[in-house]
Amino acid sequence: MTSKPFRIVRFVVFMMLILSNGFLAYLYYKEGAANRALAKLVADTHAQIGQIQDALGQKDVQKAYAHLADAQKRMAAYLPSPPGAKAVVAIQEQPKAATTQPVAAATSPATPIPATTTAQAAPMPKAVALVIAPDKTPQPFLLATTGEYLLICEKENKTLHLFRFNGGKFNLVKSYPCIVGANHKDKKEAGDLATPKGTYFFMRFSPGSSLPEKYGYGAFVLNYPNFLDRKDRKNGTGIWLHGHSNGKNIGQEDLQNTKGCIVISNEDLKELAGWLKPSGTSITVVGKVNVASIGEQNQTSMDIMKFLEGWRQAWESGNNKKYIGYFAKEFISGDGMNYEAFRRHKEKVNNSKKFIRVKMEDLAILLPPEQNGQIAVVRFVQKYRSNNFDSDSNKLFYLKNGPTGWHIIGESVF
Repeated sequence: MTSKPFRIVRFVVFMMLILSNGFLAYLYYKEGAANRALAKLVADTHAQIGQIQDALGQKDVQKAYAHLADAQKRMAAYLPSPPGAKAVVAIQEQPKAATTQPVAAATSPATPIPATTTAQAAPMPKAVALVIAPDKTPQPFLLATTGEYLLICEKENKTLHLFRFNGGKFNLVKSYPCIVGANHKDKKEAGDLATPKGTYFFMRFSPGSSLPEKYGYGAFVLNYPNFLDRKDRKNGTGIWLHGHSNGKNIGQEDLQNTKGCIVISNEDLKELAGWLKPSGTSITVVGKVNVASIGEQNQTSMDIMKFLEGWRQAWESGNNKKYIGYFAKEFISGDGMNYEAFRRHKEKVNNSKKFIRVKMEDLAILLPPEQNGQIAVVRFVQKYRSNNFDSDSNKLFYLKNGPTGWHIIGESVF
């Protein structure tokens, strides 16, 4: 007869064997599941490589980027992070004081410091400091209305700079971190995921309540493609400066770049909306800000102002030949008329007037950096009065410098 203690020991051993077998079965199942998951990952990745090749063959860069991003997400989900590893965000930063308070101008350079963060909670990136010597000015800026705010977006540094024209100078007010298109080249066509380089103007502000949730606080609509873009056969639409979905920060995994727009935080956009005019504010997009001598920029500004005053007086004089002489033979009007059609139209209209009076107000003059100083953009409010017609128009002139001086090559309204 088996003793009671022995029966207890045998029961414990039996249970241990059952538990051991169960654990081994669990390990076998887990390893099998991992192998099956790995096999599926390899198969899916192979298929996506084929899709990327097909998209590139069709020159569909947007689709290729989408397949690549999906493949990266699948790999990241399968491969565990090493213990204690941290994700590095390749965004430089400046000292807090330079971005949290308005300043007249930076006086000393800040050492860029890479910001590091965990993958689970990426903090808001910092703007990159911009230092401008006292005798220099940002290259795009020639003239603006006193008190006016202007913007420059640096694609390389992912920073949006706010300037204000006061006392005859363009003073740096504040810099904001931003994100731009995934394709870091200049925009050429719809769907290429690039943010265009050039000088643009706000057309209007659309509040977030009228837009999908992903635009956050709202959006400033840019006049892309502008006259110069269309002249260079660039296309695409819908380039905006806007916010993002609530509860997120730019710099997080799904807010590293855009399809071509410029995105800043909702808080920063709300702040800017309190300062910027919803129509007519300039925003120049560059790879990196270049500066020029204030003296040289002032001289160019005076030359253009003299040209514009001559154009205005020629129009008021009723001398059609003198007036048309301010337009280049390559001129295209805002209505799409070429030089000859525009000349005939203006001669007919001007000859029917007993008097013409023209004023230019709210003037701003900029040099798009990519045009090497040979093209200027003039924004103004044109106040036209005659014996039988009055009008106020928000206008843009595109001027070209040549052997005989400046001439108007294009116009548009905003």
